[in-house]
Amino acid sequence: MHQEQVEIIYLIGGTARSGKSRIARRLLEEGGIPCFCLDYFVLVLDQGAPELGIEDESPNKIRARKLWPRLVPMLRNIVEVEPYYTVEGDALWPAGVKAMFQDYPGQVRACFIGYAGSTPARKLAEIRGFGGWVNNWLQDHPDEYILDLAREMIGYSRFVQEECAPLDIPYFDVSEDFAQVLERAYQSLAYN
Repeated sequence: MHQEQVEIIYLIGGTARSGKSRIARRLLEEGGIPCFCLDYFVLVLDQGAPELGIEDESPNKIRARKLWPRLVPMLRNIVEVEPYYTVEGDALWPAGVKAMFQDYPGQVRACFIGYAGSTPARKLAEIRGFGGWVNNWLQDHPDEYILDLAREMIGYSRFVQEECAPLDIPYFDVSEDFAQVLERAYQSLAYN
């Protein structure tokens, strides 16, 4: 899965409910690569340092740009110290990930995942039918809430897709064949 004696950081960004955590768990299960979910970091800053203006409920684009300067020291430390590590979350910023590629050639593997080609109704059906896994934080929300969230996340997926293209960062759209596309995303990280 990975090369010996080279520190590798795996960065999995993209929108909520796109499969980022599934890929991170698979890297853990099959490769023994530990993972950190950025949701926890965002919550710490939101609740523990509100003066920074990094709010858990803020739009992804805003949150990612505000978070990135505070995230870089942690990512640099991980890639310089840990032999292998995964960081996943919707707060990763494509331009920042590209800078990590440049600063650590051969040591950063990354992809972004979204569902730019989906519709709110289709995403609602997927969430109700297959969503959740370990953390089903949407299970108690009404359909209207999830539809609004899906609209926002589809918009964010389109933003990420557009940002990744000129930066030559792989973007995987899970709109049509979730399992097959997640497999391709996993392969791009594990065997790059």
